[in-house]
Amino acid sequence: MGVNCSSSSSTKVQSIATTDKLKGCKIIFVVGGPGSGKGTQCEQVVQKYGYTHLSTGDLLRAEVSSGSDKGKSLHAIMEKGELVPLDTVLEMLRDAMIAKADVSKGFLIDGYPREVKQGEEFEKKVEGL
Repeated sequence: MGVNCSSSSSTKVQSIATTDKLKGCKIIFVVGGPGSGKGTQCEQVVQKYGYTHLSTGDLLRAEVSSGSDKGKSLHAIMEKGELVPLDTVLEMLRDAMIAKADVSKGFLIDGYPREVKQGEEFEKKVEGL
């Protein structure tokens, strides 16, 4: 039996700072080329171990599909064939992780990082919270 990233009890203050929610979370970066089985492996880990699978591509597509102002901005960037800014991707990952921290035993991050600098920025801006 594992523990969640963030636990809550009636004696704890209900408004846990978001910076505390991710402390101690297990984070696994899932890397591999298209069609290499990342999604399949993630599904198995999610079912067996209770991790949350976060795909940066899925997060971006969901935001675009939402029709929000942010989604419209992302759509314009992607339609031009440009890369979504690193800070935007990190913010979306962080927000998704915080939203699931209470119910997840860890995170499988699929599609990120694509280069060493991105991993370093993740450590600074998300994991280092």
